[in-house]
Amino acid sequence: MPEKKTVLVIEDEPSLQEALKLKLGKAGVEVFTASSGEEALEVLKTLRPTLVSLDLLLPKINGLEVLRQIRQNPETANLPVIVVSVSGGNEKLRQAFSFNVVDYIIKSEYTIEEIVKKLKEVLKNL
Repeated sequence: MPEKKTVLVIEDEPSLQEALKLKLGKAGVEVFTASSGEEALEVLKTLRPTLVSLDLLLPKINGLEVLRQIRQNPETANLPVIVVSVSGGNEKLRQAFSFNVVDYIIKSEYTIEEIVKKLKEVLKNL
């Protein structure tokens, strides 16, 4: 029996966090959540999700710093990460892709269903 896929959703907007958790859960994905960069790094001390969905605009520790710390830690360095953020722009994209993210989704350009579809497509290949 294949191992259940898990996603850590790092998102400070409660409605989006809950929507992703609900829709991915219905697809058979186990979803864990964190509402700040600090909480995400704490969760990653014990959890090794199949995929991380990461917002960049987070309280306490921003998403790029979370990403940097994920990549610096040998235990989490190879975790697949998709950035899902309202924050775009060439510099943000360049910075995120310099940390080998799988994809960069700008929230305003996609519906919640399209974001979930993209996450499921990546999970299928992991």
